[in-house]
Amino acid sequence: MSTRSAEEAALLVLAALAPGSQHGFGLIGDVERLSGGRVQLRVGTLYNVLDRLRALGLIGVERQEITGRRLRRYYQIATAVSAPPLAAATAIRAGTSLRVADSDRDATAAALREHFARGRITLAELDARVGVALTATTRGELLRATRDLPPHDYVDGGRWQ
Repeated sequence: MSTRSAEEAALLVLAALAPGSQHGFGLIGDVERLSGGRVQLRVGTLYNVLDRLRALGLIGVERQEITGRRLRRYYQIATAVSAPPLAAATAIRAGTSLRVADSDRDATAAALREHFARGRITLAELDARVGVALTATTRGELLRATRDLPPHDYVDGGRWQ
């Protein structure tokens, strides 16, 4: 699957989950319906997309149940990402050689998800940047993931939170 079609599949899955939770096979039908029959996901492709969206923190498993002899998971869009704590934001703004903590990496990943939600970066960019953020050890490495984006506390229209 090409990067473009993987992004399209991910966006269609997110659109299918917008009204509420849904199980995997239900998502296949919803994606086909939303795309007017143009996109027909195979099971393997769907679960690769779901795994990637879960790793990025965009969706989660709402519940699981046994139907017949099969496990059925219901997926939902993750709840709104809360703003990073002041301490993490302060540490991220400190010198570029300053070592960062897990909370700093998590705050940067949350900010990147918000930029994706606002349409500033693509799913492929989000995936790559979150990978950089989660493996960063210094502020400079964190900044590499966000240097071309507005600060996380920037509100569209030029106002600061």
